Amino acid sequence: MYLEEIPKYRDTIVQQLLKSDTIISLLGTDKNRPKKPSDMVYQYLYPYDRIIDKTSEAGNYLCFDIVAPRIINRAFTDFRIYFWIISHDRWMQTPKGLASDLLSIEVEHIMNGSRNFGLGTVELTGWDRFNPAECFHGRSLVYRTVDFNRE
Repeated sequence: MYLEEIPKYRDTIVQQLLKSDTIISLLGTDKNRPKKPSDMVYQYLYPYDRIIDKTSEAGNYLCFDIVAPRIINRAFTDFRIYFWIISHDRWMQTPKGLASDLLSIEVEHIMNGSRNFGLGTVELTGWDRFNPAECFHGRSLVYRTVDFNRE
């Protein structure tokens, strides 16, 4: 991955997420969900690690970021795509299950095995829970792939 490719990768991830009816139906709240899916970006879908705190609007959020913790050698970069799924208590329960579970499952369907990034397929390397703020619950997902380091 070249640094100049990061914006393209972010855009690709956003576009893939916005194609999912499940993600669109779960982000935000029923009362204030934007009419167009693209309007959710920077409101409930963030292409960076936005901090959700106790003053944030109650709802469901999805954030992600791309990092390269290791350069394998001059030819290849080992990079990670982190997702943070954040749900407020009031919006956690849905008729089909917990919003954080449903969002995690949908991200998994989109990302795991994807060939849209790097040389091979994207693979899930871990997931965990976290509590970003009072009344908010979170799940983190980490995906790994390898890409060229140089042209």
